[in-house]
Amino acid sequence: MNKVRFSAITRGMKSPALIVLGLLALSILSIDPVERFPEYVPWLVPILAPEEIAGPVTHVRDGDTIEIRGQAIRFGSLDCAEVGTTAGQRAKTEMQRLVGGAYLVCRTNGRRSHDRWIGSCNLPDGKDLAGIMIARNICRRYW
Repeated sequence: MNKVRFSAITRGMKSPALIVLGLLALSILSIDPVERFPEYVPWLVPILAPEEIAGPVTHVRDGDTIEIRGQAIRFGSLDCAEVGTTAGQRAKTEMQRLVGGAYLVCRTNGRRSHDRWIGSCNLPDGKDLAGIMIARNICRRYW
């Protein structure tokens, strides 16, 4: 009986592997590459960003949130430990060292989390800040 149902479902398809490939493609397409992997698609970030915030960093809240001219920006691709932990303090210290009053260009995706814009920021040399924190194994990628 089950064999009959399965063949009825797959009739007209070349292979059940197509179902698997289709599901895999849908799961990949549901991930926003600009938000999750801005360091790999830097050319796409400015095209899709509805707003750009540029200026000197005025405050580092923690490893994944900074402020530029009073505007809080949460890195959409970054997940750092909380400040009250040793790992969280290390992340905040590393972010402070990286940005240290630097002039950054940040691009938001139009969404907010609490009082923070979600987006990505680049150092003056063009490198993505979240990508640096992930590459240095200080924080993880946010999924």
